[in-house]
Amino acid sequence: MNINFINVSIIIGLILIIWDFKIKKTNLSYILILLVLSILILNINLASTYLFDLGIWKLLFLALITFCLLILFELIINKTFDIYCLLLLSYFGSIILIISDNLLTTYLGLELQTFSIFILIAKNRSSIKSSEAGLKYFMLGAISSGFYLLSVVILFLFGYTLELKDLVFFSSDLVVYLSITLILLSFSFKLSLTPFHFWVPDIYEGSSWDVITLIATLPKISVICVFLQILLNSNLVLFLSLSSIIIGTLGALNQTKLKRLLAYSGISQMGFIILAYSTNSNSSITIGTLYVLIYIFINISLFILIINYNKESNFIIELGSLNFINKILSITMVLIILSVAGIPPLSGFINKWYLIWCTIENHYIFSSLIIILCSTIGLGYYLRLVKTIYFQKRGSYFFWINILVKDTNQDNGLLYGMLGFLFFINLFLIFNFTFLINIITYLFMNIY
Repeated sequence: MNINFINVSIIIGLILIIWDFKIKKTNLSYILILLVLSILILNINLASTYLFDLGIWKLLFLALITFCLLILFELIINKTFDIYCLLLLSYFGSIILIISDNLLTTYLGLELQTFSIFILIAKNRSSIKSSEAGLKYFMLGAISSGFYLLSVVILFLFGYTLELKDLVFFSSDLVVYLSITLILLSFSFKLSLTPFHFWVPDIYEGSSWDVITLIATLPKISVICVFLQILLNSNLVLFLSLSSIIIGTLGALNQTKLKRLLAYSGISQMGFIILAYSTNSNSSITIGTLYVLIYIFINISLFILIINYNKESNFIIELGSLNFINKILSITMVLIILSVAGIPPLSGFINKWYLIWCTIENHYIFSSLIIILCSTIGLGYYLRLVKTIYFQKRGSYFFWINILVKDTNQDNGLLYGMLGFLFFINLFLIFNFTFLINIITYLFMNIY
């Protein structure tokens, strides 16, 4: 497709910065520089190069990360010029990852994404936890890059292609199989899969809620897009997915801090997604992509609620005053939490229902039992959140402190509009989920 998506996206991003950023005299020089750069960028024709491939199925992932970027522009707490630029760098890295068809350009997108997120995590220099989280994310990125570059070196040394679409056809070769395995291990760091998940709860705890929203959306969407192009039907992928489901579920049971609980929940959800893609059937890509869409919609809705309720929330017990402050938001949050838990007939249940059906159809009986068991155990910590919201004791310190220091200027009409849109999507999927499945099936007809 001769669509120069990167050029258009850069121009859109620059317009968003200028539109959202309050124009002052001191910022006119920056805006002038951006306009000049945008003119130069429009003269670059990337569609004619062999490094990028914009298949029709990739448009779904591009639309999803663009939607996430628009929400992130509203969610960020410190609306400064440098923060906007870092968000755009992460967005452009995600675009490069999605449309890339070469291992070298994929590496460029990974590094661009990693360094921008690393700076955003460690931006609070007065916080030790923020600096620690930034350092840990940097170390994880370095290890991930090491695995990735090792695979590229092996392929180059033995004279194999670096094109993503050609690697799968040579996967029966031992050298190519080893290289793809190293790439999958590298992506496991980015997706927080077990056993490369150890520092993820610490990274979540040391990051602000807006940065956590970024970590949980853009990198995961873009890496999954590359992941499914080189996915092998191997025991390694099955082990990564099942162990992530088990460790994520068990790790969240004894958590008292909200960020750490959501970190472990994200680990288990990534395990479900990778398991859906690894079943190696005609419907596996459709089911996995459906899971990605609903996962992103539900998690963004949850993060919008938390940031608007109390962006300083740390402990689970602090949710106890939500029902007292705003009953509509409390009902919305409970429905979203139950959807993540997979309670029927909410949209989160559709994901797991189709995933269980797919694993049984392809004779992964043990995997289906793990899904059912871990989903049942996971209900424990999700229902604990519901219990805290509605049945927290009124005498609790955290209950009253959230009421007394409640910031009445936090309300954002645009964010509530986005939340309503996301909530409508979740309800729409309950009554007409086959519509989305048909769209995904059509887009992915010619993926290979």
